[in-house]
Amino acid sequence: MLAQSLPPDPSVLSALLRGCAAARSLRLGRAVLDRVPARSPLLSDPSVADALLLLYSRCSLLGPARRLFDAMPRRTVASWTTAIAMYHAAGFHRDALDLYRAMRTEAEADPSVRPNAFTYTAVLNACAGARDLELGVEVHEAILRDGCGADAFVAVALIDMYAKCGRVADARHVFDAIPTNPPSAEACTAMVEGYARNGAPKEAMDVIRRALCNDIEVGNKMGFATMIKPCNMETALRSGQEIHAHIIKSGYKPGMKTLSLLVELYVKCDRMGSAKQVFDELAVKDVGLWGRMVAGFVRNGMYIQALGMYIKMVSLDIGLDSLVVYWAIKACVGMLGLEEGKQIHGRVIKMGCFSEDCVIDGVGEVYGRCGESGEAYKVKKLRKNRINGLLAQVNVVEHGSQQ
Repeated sequence: MLAQSLPPDPSVLSALLRGCAAARSLRLGRAVLDRVPARSPLLSDPSVADALLLLYSRCSLLGPARRLFDAMPRRTVASWTTAIAMYHAAGFHRDALDLYRAMRTEAEADPSVRPNAFTYTAVLNACAGARDLELGVEVHEAILRDGCGADAFVAVALIDMYAKCGRVADARHVFDAIPTNPPSAEACTAMVEGYARNGAPKEAMDVIRRALCNDIEVGNKMGFATMIKPCNMETALRSGQEIHAHIIKSGYKPGMKTLSLLVELYVKCDRMGSAKQVFDELAVKDVGLWGRMVAGFVRNGMYIQALGMYIKMVSLDIGLDSLVVYWAIKACVGMLGLEEGKQIHGRVIKMGCFSEDCVIDGVGEVYGRCGESGEAYKVKKLRKNRINGLLAQVNVVEHGSQQ
C-alpha cells in the first residue's frame, strides 16, 4: 500500500504499528510513521494512538509512551492496560498501580473504560511486584464484581499475587475454584512456585502429582525445573525419580536448569551414580555444581571418583574455589593419598588460596594421617602465625582508635 502511495486508513496503520510492536522494532515503526503527515488526523485516531503507545511500551520508551498517553484526548481500556503493563514490566510497580487507581476514577464517569480481564491481569502482576496485598484484595473484589473471575489469566495472576504476598492459603482457594479440570499448566506452575516460595514443598509436590496424573503433557508445559525444585527442598528422592522418569518417558530434552536441579537432588540423597549420569548430560556446568559433585563423592566414601572430578576441573581450567579444594583434600585424607595431597598443596599455594582456614586444616590433616608429622606441624604453625598476625592487626586498630 505504501509502495503505491495509497494513504493508509486507521485500521491499516494500526495493524502496521502493532506488527512493529510485536517485533519490538522501533526502526520499522518510525519508517511507518514517516509515511504519515505530522498533522494527519490518522494520528489522533484512538486505535492508531493505542497501537503507537503499544509500540513505545514494547520498545521500553517510557518517556515518549507516557507523553503520548497523557496527550490522548480519549483513552480506551487498551490505552490504560498498555500503560499499566508497561510500568509493571519496567519494574515501576507503584506507578502502574497509581494508573489503575486513576483508571477506576475515570471509569466512574465513563463506564466504557472499566478494567477488563487483561487490565486486571496486569494490575495483579503489579500488586505482586509491589507486594501490595491490601490493593490486591481490593482488585480481587472488583474482579468478582465485574465477572472476570473465571478468566484463566486472571486466576493465574491472583494465585501469583497471593503467594508472593505470603497468603498461600488464599492462593490455593483461587486454584481450587478454577472451573477447568484439570487446571491449566500455568495455574499449576503458579501454585507450585507459590508453595515453594512459602516453604511448603510437600503441598507443592501434591499439586505436581495431581497434574501428572491428569495430563501427561503437563510436565512439558509447566517446566520440569519448577517441578523438581520442591523435591530438592524436601529431599524427596522418590518424587524426584518419578519426575525424572516422566522426563525420559515424554522424550523431553531438559535444559541446563532442570538437569542441574536433578544433579543437586541426587547428590543430596547420596545417589551419586544417578547424579554423575545426569551431570555428564550437561553441556555447561558451573563451578558450584562441580563442587557439589566432589563433595557428594567424598561424603559417600568415593574418594577416587572425587579426585577424578577435581583433576578434570584442573585439566579443563575451571576456576577452583576454596570449597572445591577443601573437598579434594578430604578425598586425599580418606584414601591416605599423600602424593595427591602434596600436589593439591602446591597448587593452592600457587592459586593464593592457602590462607583459607578450611584448606590449611585439610592439608594439615593429610600430612598427619599419612605419618608426615613434621609437615603437619609446619602447616599448623602457619595457621597459628596467621591467627596471631590477625590478632595483632586488631590490637593495632583498637589501640589507634583509643588515642
